[in-house]
Amino acid sequence: MPPELVYDFEVDDPSEAVMAPYAVLQRFREHAPDLFYLARDVRPGREGGTWVVQTAELMREVFQDGVTFSTRQVMGGGQSAWPRKLIPLELDPPEHGKYRRLLAQEFSPKMINALEEPIRNRSTEIIDGFAERGSVEFMAEYARVFPIIVLMQVVGLPLERREEFSEWERMIFQGETAAERRSAGVKVAEMIAELVQEKRSHPGDDLMSQLVKAEIDGQLIDQDKLEDMGFLLFLAGLDTVTAGLGHIFRYLAEHPDAQQRLRTEPELIPDAIEELLRYYSWIDTSRMLARDHEFHGVQMKVGDHVMCATFCASHDPAAIPDPDQVDFCRAPNPHIAFGAGVHRCAGSHLARRELRVAVSQMLERVPPFRVRDGAQLRYDGGNLCLGSLPLVWDT
Repeated sequence: MPPELVYDFEVDDPSEAVMAPYAVLQRFREHAPDLFYLARDVRPGREGGTWVVQTAELMREVFQDGVTFSTRQVMGGGQSAWPRKLIPLELDPPEHGKYRRLLAQEFSPKMINALEEPIRNRSTEIIDGFAERGSVEFMAEYARVFPIIVLMQVVGLPLERREEFSEWERMIFQGETAAERRSAGVKVAEMIAELVQEKRSHPGDDLMSQLVKAEIDGQLIDQDKLEDMGFLLFLAGLDTVTAGLGHIFRYLAEHPDAQQRLRTEPELIPDAIEELLRYYSWIDTSRMLARDHEFHGVQMKVGDHVMCATFCASHDPAAIPDPDQVDFCRAPNPHIAFGAGVHRCAGSHLARRELRVAVSQMLERVPPFRVRDGAQLRYDGGNLCLGSLPLVWDT
C-alpha cells in the first residue's frame, strides 16, 4: 500500500458528521487525490478501510466494469438488515441482467406515465392535510410518507399497513444498533414473504404480481429470490426518495429567490430537480474487487472495497463547469446521482416522477415556505438523509 495514498480523516467536531456531512466530503475533494485509500471506512456496518474514487472519469470506469468491480456485499453484508443477496443489485453479470431486465420493463417511462395520476392524487391528499395550518414537519409528514404510499401502490401492498411499514423503514435506516436494524428487516421479510404468497394465489396488476408470473431461463422465480427482489425494492424505493425530498426542499426553503423562480417558471422544475440531484448526489455506493487488478497505477487486491463518492464526482470541475454553483438551466448535466453502467438505478424514472410531483404540488398548494427560525437541522441514517425539516409559511 503506497503510504502517500493512505488517508485517515479525523473529524474535529463529532457533530459535524450529522450537522454538515457535505463539509466532510468537501475536504475529500480539497485535500485527497483522485484515488486514495481511506484507512477507516466511516459508514455504518463497515469495518477496515476502503479505496475511494472521486472523479467522474474514474467513477465511470468503475461502474462500467461490473466484472472486476463487483456489487457483492455493497449493502454491508451481515451488518445490514438483509443477510442474503439483494437481487439484482448484488448479482454480477451475466446473471444480473436476467433480473434487471424484468425490473427495467416495470419501471420504464411508459409504465411510470400510467402511474402519474394516482401518484399526484396521493401527494395532493397529504399536502392538503397541512397546507392551511402554516407549518409542517416535512420529513415526518411528507418525505417519509409519500414514497411509502407510492411504493405500496406500485408493489401491491395494502395501504392500511402504512404505519407499521413506516416504522420498519425508520428502524432499518435509523436504528442505533445492527440488532435493531436486523429485527426490523425480519419483519419486512415476513411481510414480503406473505405478499409473494398472496400474489401467487390472487394476482393483480401490481409489480409483485408481474414478478411472480415472470420466468428466468424458462422457470418461475423461486420464493427466496422474489423475497430478495422485494427487499431491495423496499430499501431503494424509500430512503433514496426520502433523502432527495429533504435535500431539495431544504434548498428551496433556504433560497427564496430560487423557490420563487420555480413558482413563476414551473417549466424549469424538471431541470431544477436534475441540478439538485447533481448538486447533492447523496448516494455513495461501493464495489468489491472480484480479482486482483491494477487501476491507474494502483495495485488493488481481490476483496478490496471501493467507495464511489458520487458527490465528489458530481462536483468534478473536469466534468461539470462551475460545479459548486446551482444552475437550474445547466445543459448538459452529465451527473451520476443514479450511478452508471449495468447497475444504474432501475427505479430512477419513478424517483424523478415522485420528486417532480412533490415540487410542483408544494409550490402550487403551499405559499412561500422557509425553515423555521432556530431549527437545528441534522442528518441521521440512510443516504445522507435529514432527520427533520420544520417548514413554516404565512397563511
